[in-house]
Amino acid sequence: MKYIYLLLSLCITSFAMAQTTKTLLDSALVKKEQLKFTEGIALCEQAIALDSTSIDAYFYKAGFHTALINKKNASADYQNYKAAIANYSKVIELDLKHAKAFFFRGGAHDAMGFIEDALVDYQQSIAIEVNQPEVYNSMGVCNAKKGNIDMAMSYFEKAIIFNPSYGKAYSNKGNIYDMKRDLKNACANWKKAIELGYTGNQRRYMAKCKQN
Repeated sequence: MKYIYLLLSLCITSFAMAQTTKTLLDSALVKKEQLKFTEGIALCEQAIALDSTSIDAYFYKAGFHTALINKKNASADYQNYKAAIANYSKVIELDLKHAKAFFFRGGAHDAMGFIEDALVDYQQSIAIEVNQPEVYNSMGVCNAKKGNIDMAMSYFEKAIIFNPSYGKAYSNKGNIYDMKRDLKNACANWKKAIELGYTGNQRRYMAKCKQN
């Protein structure tokens, strides 16, 4: 009988901890929407203290650290970068097939300008899950930064194959055509992006294309 009571007590405690962890992480997501990233980190740390195997807690915490990389303080940026990488790596340690962790870890590398490291992680993410237009788009951006514009174009086109309504990829295709001094195709792709709701290059389109 004592064993049954002990088992029941452990189950109740585990359930309560799980509920508390979920509440903390739900609150962390609210902090994300409010752009209160430091407060979000604190909530994730509380969740991890309760459950050191919580993949979501490490994943969210890594995202908050990445969001704090703002190119205003090199020392702070590097500390946030290292924390982001450590937390994404913990997610991958807990789940080797976590494609999003590889993708976002690549994004943290990219935010610091470590393009080759970013591309390695993006490739690993794709190896796990091929249908990820956002990853192909990011690979295109990295290649454009390296000056590999034809390779960049191929990745943007691949992103569009997987998601024909992905406005950002059309916008980036427009950028590549603009780099190639092909204004007609640049304008066509920027226009398509805007029609799909992505307005990242709307000013460029208005300046360069409206008269055409």
